[in-house]
Amino acid sequence: MRRLLKIFNILFLFLFSFTYTTVQAETAEPQINAEGCVLIDASTGEVLFGKNEEKVLEPASTTKVMTAIIALEKCKLDDEVTVQEDFTKIDGTAIGLLKGDVVTVRELLLGLILESGNDCANALADHISGNTTEFAKLMNAKAKELGALHTNFKNPSGLPDPEHTTTAHDLALFLREALNNKDYMTISNTPSYTITLKNNPQKTILINNKNYMINKNSRYYYPFAICGKNGYTTKSNHTYVAAAEKDGHVLVASFLNALDKDKNFHDMQTVFNYGFDNYSLVHLYKDGDKVSEYKINDDLTIPLISSKNIDYVVPKGKENSISSEIKVEDKDLSKQSFDKDDDILKGTVYVNDKEYISVDLKAGTSRHYESPISINSLSQNNNALILIGASVAILAGLFGLRKFIKTKYGK
Repeated sequence: MRRLLKIFNILFLFLFSFTYTTVQAETAEPQINAEGCVLIDASTGEVLFGKNEEKVLEPASTTKVMTAIIALEKCKLDDEVTVQEDFTKIDGTAIGLLKGDVVTVRELLLGLILESGNDCANALADHISGNTTEFAKLMNAKAKELGALHTNFKNPSGLPDPEHTTTAHDLALFLREALNNKDYMTISNTPSYTITLKNNPQKTILINNKNYMINKNSRYYYPFAICGKNGYTTKSNHTYVAAAEKDGHVLVASFLNALDKDKNFHDMQTVFNYGFDNYSLVHLYKDGDKVSEYKINDDLTIPLISSKNIDYVVPKGKENSISSEIKVEDKDLSKQSFDKDDDILKGTVYVNDKEYISVDLKAGTSRHYESPISINSLSQNNNALILIGASVAILAGLFGLRKFIKTKYGK
């Protein structure tokens, strides 16, 4: 019996050690070949993994994510664009546009994202800003708006320039922004497209999606990939920014200065798997949820509605270990009017008693306030009008009576 018990204990310890070792292996940080890399949660922006994520490096054609963001903000997809220069005068990849060709913004974006056409990038820049230099100013302004503090763009395509730089973290922020645009997502997931020139319907240009991670026929296919943009120059080496989604959890990863293209594609999957295996996204509040209320008086209470989704990232297994609450700012609304869905108050979200994020709170119902002074004034004015009217009526009656007496009885 003792011998059996001893064997059981040895077996138990062996299994326990095996399990522990396996867990440790799963949570080990990825070893990757790119010089700069970051993995962020798309919902919260939280960094889940990083390697030199703030080091300034060259982005190559991943630049075109920002070019697309600006174009989608400034243009309509069906706007027509007349190309200002031949593709032969532009370095790098092109789809073959010539000066005078007329295409739509949608077609330029397809050529930009799918084929990484530098001629498409320049055509969009010329159309929006007149030239690439002025367009780069828009790109830099947008980068700062998104919190990218270490980026400087000099052109819309990503051609080498010692002052055209970014970081892995900044680059991830750009794709995080692009994910919110339905047109960007539709375009980036288009397998192929044929452009027919408006000025020459006999001429067509076939373009194909070069994002191998979403191509099921590619050896680099990743089933959770939802979009991405690659880049390469001899100075930047291989660059890539991509997004993946699993069970509703969206992650963004970026890679700069990867020497081995094949290894880099495998590293992308390793990094995404690390994020999905080790972190969970907890939904604290959803856009449109009633999260609190504001009491105007004993007869009126206004529901307070969250203006956005509020999520929180936790390590796997810790999903039930968090508590949250929203503290509403102390502000007097007793003498204010507002409509339903107006932002009327600020709320601060606390997670496990620590300040996390602020949110605009919308009114769940409308409220129209009338000042008592205005009401009294209106009442007084009405009373005055009534008095004047009565006086006029009395005078008119007396005048009529006097005329009647004079007519019937004389002087």
